[in-house]
Amino acid sequence: MASKREQARIRAEALRKEAEARALAERRRERFLRAGISVGILVVVAVIAIVLVNRATDDPQGTGAIPSGTVEGGTGVAVGEADAPVTIDYWFDFQCPFCGQFEAENGPVLEELVADGTAQVVYHPAAFLGEESDRASNAFGCAIDAGRPVEYLTELFANQPEERSGGYTTDDLLAAGEAAGLDDAVFESCVREGTYADWGRHVLDAFRDEGLEATPAVLLNGEPLDDPAAMSADEFRSAVDAAVTTS
Repeated sequence: MASKREQARIRAEALRKEAEARALAERRRERFLRAGISVGILVVVAVIAIVLVNRATDDPQGTGAIPSGTVEGGTGVAVGEADAPVTIDYWFDFQCPFCGQFEAENGPVLEELVADGTAQVVYHPAAFLGEESDRASNAFGCAIDAGRPVEYLTELFANQPEERSGGYTTDDLLAAGEAAGLDDAVFESCVREGTYADWGRHVLDAFRDEGLEATPAVLLNGEPLDDPAAMSADEFRSAVDAAVTTS
């Protein structure tokens, strides 16, 4: 039988081993916690990086740049002869459903009026319906630089997404460019980098300064038409003819 001293030694040894085991378990727990925190931080950093990359891709920040060849003040691009008897100022938002309605009915009429010398059309992309409009206006600015604004505008309206639905993605805008004959690296870079990402808001400021309130707004020699989105092609032509006779 072990002496009391030996029993005490055995108990002390057992307590020491138990304490060491607890300390080892605590150290392991702390290592696991630190590893978990590190992984969590890496995940957060990765998520932030992905968000920033996506933002750079679909929502690039503007620099205040304005497309070359725009009218004075940089609010739009003029198409047609400067001495045409009628100047048509056409203010729109690429997401605006009423603008889509006007474009479907009277976009071809605008092109015909330019082609026969009756009118010069100034296209003003006022972006007020959100980031989708900003992206579309940016790409429209890139199309202006490339010399195909009307062709590109026609493609964008022909594939107009529902308002504020996340449409006009970078891929959408590049596909529209390809359909309009804009599939070169310069156009793609301009769209992706957001060269004119805040141009639409610059145009919007001018739109408000003009005292205009809703799109589409269509002015013939400075005189606004009443509810142009509801006008048929014949009605619109008649309004332009009247402006010709009074010019």
